[in-house]
Amino acid sequence: MNNLTSEDRLEIQNLNARHFHSLDALTRVLDGNPAETWADTFHPDGTFQTVMQDGSVVFEAKGRDKLIEAHSSFPDISTTRHWICNLLIEPDPRGARSASYIIAMNIGVNPAHIIRTGTYDDLVTKHNGVWLYERKILILDAFSPTAE
Repeated sequence: MNNLTSEDRLEIQNLNARHFHSLDALTRVLDGNPAETWADTFHPDGTFQTVMQDGSVVFEAKGRDKLIEAHSSFPDISTTRHWICNLLIEPDPRGARSASYIIAMNIGVNPAHIIRTGTYDDLVTKHNGVWLYERKILILDAFSPTAE
C-alpha cells in the first residue's frame, strides 16, 4: 500500500484511541470486557511486546487468547492512565506504520506520578477490511521508572 487516505488515517487514529481506552479500562464509552476490547484492536494472531532500548524483550503476548490473558494480568491496570501524543502514521508496503510517545501515570495515588515513558512502534494492517495492530511494540525509555 503506497498511499493512505484521510479515512485510513482517521480509522488508525480511532484504533489507537480504542486501544488505550480499553487498556486503561477506565472508559465508560466502550462496551464489553476491557481485556477483550483491548485484544480486539489486534489481528487474531497479533503481537504486543515491551522491549528495552537495547531490544531485549521484557514481555510478549501473541494471539487473542494470550492478549486477553496479558490484559487481565497487568498489575496496575486499574490505576494506570496512558497519555499518547505525537501520533505519526506513515504508509508501509504492508499497510501503515504508526509511532507515538507514551507517558503512563499512576492515578491511584496522590499526587499521581509517572510510572512509564517510552515510544510505540506499530505495524497496522487491514484484517477483513478493518485496521488492526499486527504488531505493537512498547519501547521503554532507558530511564523510564520501570526500566530501572
